[in-house]
Amino acid sequence: MISHALLVICILVSAAVLGDATAAYKPTDLFLINCGTSSDTIDSQSQTWTSDQQHLLTSNLDNVSFSSNASYQEEVPQVPYTTARVFLSNVDYSFPVSPGWKYLRLYFYPTRYESGFDAASSFFSVTVNGFTLLKNFSADLTVKASKSKSLIKEFIVPVNQTLNLTFTPSPSSLAFVNGIEIVSMPDGSYSKGGFDNMITNVGSTIDFIIKNTTAFETVHRINVGGQMVDEVGDTGMFRRWLPDDDVILSENSGMKPDVTGVKINYTDKTPLYVAPEDVYKTYRTMGNVGYPRLNLNFNLTWLFPVDAGFLYLVRLHFCETLSDVNGSNQRVFTIFIGNKIAKLDMDVIQLSGGSRIPVYLDFSVLVGFESGPRPDLRLDLHPYTDSGPKYYDAILNGVEILKLSVSGGNLAGPNPNPLVSSDQTPNHVKPSARKGNNSHVLVITLAVVGSSIFLAMFVSVIALFCKRNKTKDVPLHTTSKPTDSCSPLTTYLCRRFSIFEIKYATNDFDEKLIVGTGGFGSVYKGQIDGGTTLVAVKRLGIASKQGAKEFKTELEMLSKLRHVHLVSLIGYCDDESEMVLVYEYMPRGTLKDHLYKRNKAVDPPLSWKQRLINIEIVPQEQSDLIRWVKSNYIGGTLDQIIDPDLAVDITMISLEKFCEIAVRCVQDRGTERPPMNDVVWGLEFTLQLHEAAKKNNEGGTMTDAEALLSKTDDNCDPVIAEEPKAL
Repeated sequence: MISHALLVICILVSAAVLGDATAAYKPTDLFLINCGTSSDTIDSQSQTWTSDQQHLLTSNLDNVSFSSNASYQEEVPQVPYTTARVFLSNVDYSFPVSPGWKYLRLYFYPTRYESGFDAASSFFSVTVNGFTLLKNFSADLTVKASKSKSLIKEFIVPVNQTLNLTFTPSPSSLAFVNGIEIVSMPDGSYSKGGFDNMITNVGSTIDFIIKNTTAFETVHRINVGGQMVDEVGDTGMFRRWLPDDDVILSENSGMKPDVTGVKINYTDKTPLYVAPEDVYKTYRTMGNVGYPRLNLNFNLTWLFPVDAGFLYLVRLHFCETLSDVNGSNQRVFTIFIGNKIAKLDMDVIQLSGGSRIPVYLDFSVLVGFESGPRPDLRLDLHPYTDSGPKYYDAILNGVEILKLSVSGGNLAGPNPNPLVSSDQTPNHVKPSARKGNNSHVLVITLAVVGSSIFLAMFVSVIALFCKRNKTKDVPLHTTSKPTDSCSPLTTYLCRRFSIFEIKYATNDFDEKLIVGTGGFGSVYKGQIDGGTTLVAVKRLGIASKQGAKEFKTELEMLSKLRHVHLVSLIGYCDDESEMVLVYEYMPRGTLKDHLYKRNKAVDPPLSWKQRLINIEIVPQEQSDLIRWVKSNYIGGTLDQIIDPDLAVDITMISLEKFCEIAVRCVQDRGTERPPMNDVVWGLEFTLQLHEAAKKNNEGGTMTDAEALLSKTDDNCDPVIAEEPKAL
């Protein structure tokens, strides 16, 4: 007996001295709140959930909320889904916690409740310590888009001392929640990077750092090739790891090796709390052991639905457990995230140092709106053969995908589209059909059809009335979602960027990336589409005289203007009171650079012909230049405005015609300015005058140029009988 006791003590002491690498995490803060109950309850895993009443910040609870029991419950645990707290107006919860990031999990069961409350009609917002977690959220639509009956939304939020949670019903709606869970976590779990303390910025050369003011939403947590790992099976943070059956491109993709008796060897770089053993013991490989070259013809592919307009942290878990793979350069593969190379030559053994030693890598990737508001984030693995590995194969054990909050603290995305229609949902009680009521059904059907026709006619009349009476000046919206500030044609012709995409492209408007300034504001050199496209980002300055109306006008005009000699408008951003235009980047500089900032020794001046073809109009500071040209034009001293580099090349007859067009284009009154068609024709005609004059100067005569000039009237209008020759 004494020897047995000593053995137990030795085991306990050994476990203690092994340190954090082999110890599960013990949370310092843990709240399990069963909302709507008045006493403690115990769930199926023997965890105690407490009432939410002591955490509600309201003196008169009955006036702002009520509790209710679910009237219909199917395939969901009783705790915490039996009861709900329903909110009539804004209601705050308060939880005292230690400083640091916390897991915040919200439990929802959208069904009908005995009080008459139907969660299908519930839309609401949720905020915590200044972060917007959910906005106009529908738990019912979210559940219908999944295969589950209930829903857990998991967030990671930074907290100083108190976690303040607010539920706000949308207009003419109610808010509700079934359960609230708050769990502390190891410091820097998702901010410091992977096991190597690095976060690889996919498709970009800009260094990526997660600030301690960032909040996250857990979008996916996957046990690749294995079964679900529930909260109790996790490593102390009550996380849930789901199988990858719903996100793998094909359920039959690859192999799921079954290796028994595996003991995972955790390290200081990959402690036990990073992921449970069940995650590192199970995985998918490409298979085809007998015909390995077949693996070169396909990828291991997973598709993860995400919200567009956000940056995501993608964490990949790896661990080799097969005895045949025990050295470097045996299984090497390339990782693609969002169709971009995230890591070219991934060798698990080389990174971990041996078999059964886990590692995890972190990647950041921006998901834009190119594929709509709810695209799939694609993950591909493909064998890497350049190093001559022993096997043509790939491996993956686990995936975590977390959404990062954007500026202003927003994490909220749109409600997903449901997979099934409302009459097929299992979460709502449907009255049973009764026989002998066919006549009633007919009457109801006719009434519904008649009402629908009347309603459609009424809506059409109202819409027509509103269309006739709406004002021409449409205000420019500056919300964080796509707006109707611009015409449908503008939206079709150019791309709308979120402010997060713009800040990501310009490294949060880094002053080091400024390439120019003007009346509009500063112009930044940026990167979009994962760093594959260089752009010029023009941001409206605070002191700019241009307002929302001028921004809208310029945007709609430039989106329709396309010419080989004009910089193309790629898109715009009108989020969060910002007004930004995104142009294609000019790596060779602007026309102004070639005119005034060139090195004449190596860069010859533009000829008069080139300048006629490449006319540069948007700057305000050149108004003095306009007055100077006007005065010389009126005074007959145009020779004073000629660039010395063009003294030999230019012809006076073409210069006079050019100035005539230019002076007319800058008249104060718009009615006196020529239409663009006339301007284009005039410039083409000026070029013909120049070429004809040059030709005749060589022969000592001006006859051809004068003949051309005589065929135009004083207003520079074209001669109908004879069009300018093609350039």
